[in-house]
Amino acid sequence: MSKSLATAQELLAVVPLLTRLMAVELRQEAGEDTTMPQFRVLSYLADSPLTMSAIARKRRVSFQSAGELVQSLVGRGWVVRMPDPDDRRQSLLHLTEEGRTHYERAQQQMLARLVTYMDQLDNDEQAAIQQALQSLHRVLVQEVNEHDDHD
Repeated sequence: MSKSLATAQELLAVVPLLTRLMAVELRQEAGEDTTMPQFRVLSYLADSPLTMSAIARKRRVSFQSAGELVQSLVGRGWVVRMPDPDDRRQSLLHLTEEGRTHYERAQQQMLARLVTYMDQLDNDEQAAIQQALQSLHRVLVQEVNEHDDHD
């Protein structure tokens, strides 16, 4: 078995575990009905307001699916729609103060949980993971950017 294949298999085994553990932290902080896709939308909006179309593109889902996801956040008072000054046909989605607070608290809870896992590794293991993740991040960002350029 090639090194790349073995690494890919290991990554496919670890990512669902990590996602599951982070989803538990998210629900404990933000409520039982909060999902990782909702958290992702909050993270996008924490950076800057976006249109529904932009969220659908980032999530790689239909406009309707993005709309349902956003509506659940609007219903909780975490996101508001405001007129887009550049295009009156669209709305810009903004985080409310309450939404930002929930996002930041959930983010901190997830980071704190991850730190407890990292603390179980020795310094060499932590350094190896950090280096590997930085390299993987670089490759994945490049892939996403190239894919977005073709959309």
